[in-house]
Amino acid sequence: MITTEKTLSEVMEILRQRGYTEDFNLLEVSASYTPDKHCININDLVIDKIYRFTGQNDLDDEAILYAMHNKSDGAKGVFVNGYGTYTDTEADEIISKIAVHENDSDDWTIDCSGNC
Repeated sequence: MITTEKTLSEVMEILRQRGYTEDFNLLEVSASYTPDKHCININDLVIDKIYRFTGQNDLDDEAILYAMHNKSDGAKGVFVNGYGTYTDTEADEIISKIAVHENDSDDWTIDCSGNC
């Protein structure tokens, strides 16, 4: 897990530049995510990076961001949840079912300006 000084929106933009464009928070609505009407098996998802954001002055600003990909079709996206007191238990349950293969040796908080 990476704790960063960047804001959630800054890291989401960097991830978007790296191809993480899907909104996997839709998994909270359904056990399967359906881009283009194709169901995704939650077992095909893999968490690549986890970022924790701490609210320096406001606990409401605490969040955790998961960058993940789908092994079956290569789709990449993000999943955001509250952290600590403000965590969403349904989101936690979904995340607990997804494999984590995180490598912290590569710093993904560096803006690659589309050249990633």
